[in-house]
Amino acid sequence: MGQWPVAKWRPFSSTPSANPNSPWLAAPAALVGGEPRNLQPYERSSTGEVEEMRSRGDGVESTMRGICENLRAALCIPGAGGNRRPPPTLSPPDPGGERREDLISALPDDVLLSVLLRLPSAAAAARTSVLSRRWRRLWARLPELWFPHPADPLALARSRAALAAGPPALRLLRVVAYDADPGDAAEVLRLAAARLTRAVFIRNVVPECRKKAVVARAGARAAVGLPCFDRTEQLILCLGYLRLVMPLSGAFAKLTVLHLANVRFQGACDLGDVLSTARCASLRKLVLHDAQGLSNLAICSESLLSVDLCNLEGLQQLTVVAPMLRELFIVNCFFMRQPVADISAPVLENLRWSDVYDPRSVQLGELAQLRILVTCCFAGYGLFEYMKNCGTVLLLQHFQKIAFLGMLIYPINMVNYQYLMEATALLPDIENLNLCLVRCEHVIGTCVFHMLKISTSIRRLDLDIHEGIKRVNT
Repeated sequence: MGQWPVAKWRPFSSTPSANPNSPWLAAPAALVGGEPRNLQPYERSSTGEVEEMRSRGDGVESTMRGICENLRAALCIPGAGGNRRPPPTLSPPDPGGERREDLISALPDDVLLSVLLRLPSAAAAARTSVLSRRWRRLWARLPELWFPHPADPLALARSRAALAAGPPALRLLRVVAYDADPGDAAEVLRLAAARLTRAVFIRNVVPECRKKAVVARAGARAAVGLPCFDRTEQLILCLGYLRLVMPLSGAFAKLTVLHLANVRFQGACDLGDVLSTARCASLRKLVLHDAQGLSNLAICSESLLSVDLCNLEGLQQLTVVAPMLRELFIVNCFFMRQPVADISAPVLENLRWSDVYDPRSVQLGELAQLRILVTCCFAGYGLFEYMKNCGTVLLLQHFQKIAFLGMLIYPINMVNYQYLMEATALLPDIENLNLCLVRCEHVIGTCVFHMLKISTSIRRLDLDIHEGIKRVNT
């Protein structure tokens, strides 16, 4: 049976680009994304030696690029265009019979490591071992290990071996695996916890056609135990619905970003205890997307600045006590259920509430510093549309003045905009209005003029118009 992918809309970014007032940066084309949402891939950093060489002039930089390109050619590594290079042609022997000096291998280790950091993956760096004895095992001393796309069934096993052979401290680990074994995932996390200082990114890719089967057999597979990353700053895990067991004790002392996606929390999970100030004293950003197994989530943190919750299946009660919180995204966490939430965030500036709302069971407080509010409406007659639209109207009536209001309006089946317009007969004082409208072959002019008519304080209007949304089969 076809249905609209209501629970698959991404949270809109709170960091505008083209229009500094517009939150509609994630277009409807991004309905279903495999990559964690609102997640910028961690860029590979250069060592201090490389930065120093760059400051000396372009000549050294050109030399480094030339060395790297020669290594790519020698190892048949694909170039920037993605095409695999042909094997290099051997030059004719020296007529004098003298052996040519290997000037590259004579460079210091830190320079050679800087060259290896420019290769596309840890596997490519490991292949340099065939060049000479000088290069053997040099790759194992890299401060950053990358096992990128395309996803490899053996990626976790290889990263596990690399971690076991690598240096005692690493800056970055990035692994993209295919239908990973939970045992390999657990071992990689265990090895990484004691050594990673900057960021860990592990993504388990599960094909769309196999997601139901993976979820169905998850209960029969071993769970992945999450150790405490007491030295790591960013922890980003997209586990492909593997079961995850949170640590009962220990601290994530330096963790500033925690992103968990496509995960099934195992057992009596008290995620709130893990996120508490006592155990995550430096946490600034929390992202939970497409998670199962959380019925009661209580977040009490003195350091959190941003919380992004999306598609938390089975959530019954949410509590957020965060005196420093600046932005809060709640998207389809109470889908078709009575929302129960208590939010205490006195300095909140940016709120996206794309969910069912009922002021009798949802306590938002005064939110005196709120500047940006983003919500959505559904033009239709069904029970869900009625509940959602009533909640949206009540949410708008909670505020008297909003500097920026963003609304997503799209139809479901038969559309009657008059029904929707009557529901939104009263808006708060708005300075900037951003409407994201999905036409689906329907006229939208009436909707726009109605908004302008009922809110005379609008000084700026931005329209983001889309032709339609594809259906998904469930």
